[in-house]
Amino acid sequence: MKRSAFFRWALLAASALLRGQLSIPQLGVARYADGSVHLIRGVAANLIVDSRAIATSADGVSFADSAGLLSARGVIRLIRTDGSVLVEYQSTEPLPVLNIDPFAQSAAAWLPSKHLLLRWNGRQFVETPIDDSSFSGRVTFVSVVSSKAAQFYVARADSSVARIAVSLPSGNVISVDTAPGARGRAFMQQGWILWQDGASLAGERPNGFRQTVALSQQPLPPADLAMERMSDHWLHVSSRSTGTDWAVYLSATQLNVFLLPTPVAEVVR
Repeated sequence: MKRSAFFRWALLAASALLRGQLSIPQLGVARYADGSVHLIRGVAANLIVDSRAIATSADGVSFADSAGLLSARGVIRLIRTDGSVLVEYQSTEPLPVLNIDPFAQSAAAWLPSKHLLLRWNGRQFVETPIDDSSFSGRVTFVSVVSSKAAQFYVARADSSVARIAVSLPSGNVISVDTAPGARGRAFMQQGWILWQDGASLAGERPNGFRQTVALSQQPLPPADLAMERMSDHWLHVSSRSTGTDWAVYLSATQLNVFLLPTPVAEVVR
C-alpha cells in the first residue's frame, strides 16, 4: 500500500529530527479545557506542547499559521502565534464564534448577543449588524468568504445543519441551504465540513468523499466534541466529557488524527 505524501514527509522529518538536522517545527496553537493556550510543535505522532502558555483564561481561539483570534473575558484580540497582541476589541461577548483563514483579512467573530459580525479589514475591526431572525438555531461556524459575503453554519433543532450566506455590508441573508450529511455543531476547514458522529469525527469534501475516524471506544454525549483551528492545516478537537485532546491534520484527501498531549506546567525556580 502506498503511503500518503503526508506520512512520507512525517517520517523523513522525524528521522531528521533524531539526527539533529532540523529544529522542531511549529504546527499550531491549541486552547485547553483550563483556558490555557499553548504552542504545539513536533511532527505527526510526536507532538510536543510548550509548557509556557502564551495566554490564560481564554474562552475561544482560532489560528492560522501566522496569526490568530483569541477571546478572553469579553475582549477579542488579534495576536501573533507568540502571543503578542496586534489589536483588540471590547466585545463583552462571553462565547463568540471565532474564525481566521490563511489570510489575516479573513479574521471574523460572531457576537450572538449583539447580532453582530466582527471582521478585520486589514486596518481595524468592522462591525456589521446581521439579520439572523431566520437562522433558527445556534451558529457553530462563521467565515468571511469575500469582501461581499460571509457564511454561517447553524445547528438546527433537528440536528441538520443550515448553510447561510449573508451579504456584506448589508447583513441581509442571500441564501439558505442544508449542508448534506453534516449533523449538529458543524465546522469547516481546508474544504472539509466536520462534525461529531457518535464517538467519531466525520468529515466530507466538496466532491462528496466522506471519512469517519473513531476517537473513543466508549459512547460520547451529543455535542461533546469542540473544534478550533490550530493553524492552516491543523485542527484541535477536544472531548468535554473525557478531557481528551486530538490534533487533526487536514490534507486534501484524508483526515489524520493524533492524540494531543496535556500541557506540563513550567517549574518555577
